[in-house]
Amino acid sequence: MSTMKQAHPARLALAKAIESKVERMDMAGLLDLATALKVPIPAAAKSVRTRKRQVPARPISQPEKVLQGSGVGPVVSAAEGNKLLDAITVADDSVDWANSELLGAGDLVERLSISRGTLDNWRKAHRVVALRKGLRNFVYPLRQFDRRRPVPGLDVVATFFPSAEELWEWLVAPNRMTGGKPPIEALRDGEIPAVTGAAEGAFDFA
Repeated sequence: MSTMKQAHPARLALAKAIESKVERMDMAGLLDLATALKVPIPAAAKSVRTRKRQVPARPISQPEKVLQGSGVGPVVSAAEGNKLLDAITVADDSVDWANSELLGAGDLVERLSISRGTLDNWRKAHRVVALRKGLRNFVYPLRQFDRRRPVPGLDVVATFFPSAEELWEWLVAPNRMTGGKPPIEALRDGEIPAVTGAAEGAFDFA
C-alpha cells in the first residue's frame, strides 16, 4: 500500500472535522477564514464585512451610596430619658377619650353619698360604666351619673358592646343618630329609644 493511500483516511477525517467546524462558524468568522486562506469572496458576502458586530456596552456601575447617620447618641439613664420625653411631650386634653372626670370607688361613694355595696351592685348589673384600673380596681366616669344615680338606659346600651371601654368611648363621641350630640347626653335628656337604636347599629359597618 502506498503512502498516498495510507494518508487518505487521515486526510478524509481531518477534512470532515474542518468542515464540521466551518459549518458552525458565523458569517464574520467565515469571512475572516476566507481572507486568511486567500479564498475569493463572493460579492454578496462582501457587504457583510462592512457591518460591524454591535457588542452591547456594559453598563457603568455606579458606586453605591452609603448613608451615614449621626449614631444613636449618648446613653442616658432611665430618669434622664423620662425627663427628655416629658420635655417634648405635649398634653392634648381634646383627645382624651374618657371626656369626663374619673373617680375611684371610694371617692365616688363619698361624692354621691351612697354605700359601697350599692355601687358594686350597679357595676355587676351593668347599670354603670366601670373602667378597669389594674386587676381589681375600677374608676367611674362622673358624667354618667345624674342626681346621685346612674343615667337611665345605660344597662340597655351596654348589652351592645363587648367592653366598658368601648361602650364609654362610643357614649362620649358625637353621633349623627342622636342629632349630633354624644349618646350619653341623649340619655341624660331621656332619649333612650334613640340611643338604643344607635347602639344596636353601631357595628353594622363591621
